[in-house]
Amino acid sequence: MNERIKALREALDLSQEAFGKEIGLVKSSISNIENGSRSVTEKHIKLISTCFNVNENWLRTGAGDMFNPMSEDEE
Repeated sequence: MNERIKALREALDLSQEAFGKEIGLVKSSISNIENGSRSVTEKHIKLISTCFNVNENWLRTGAGDMFNPMSEDEE
């Protein structure tokens, strides 16, 4: 999952600091998650999915699309 979080952050063109701020983590925590020395909590998986419209299944397993399809209201 750490590689997918890094890929997501890069796809969103966010720094580790900006990405972390959105989900309540500091830059060093994001760095540790991306390099595999810290695990991701259920809370942060849910926050990443909600804040960035990320497909939770993709985040957990790598299957499917990175992002959830947008509803007509969001387009």
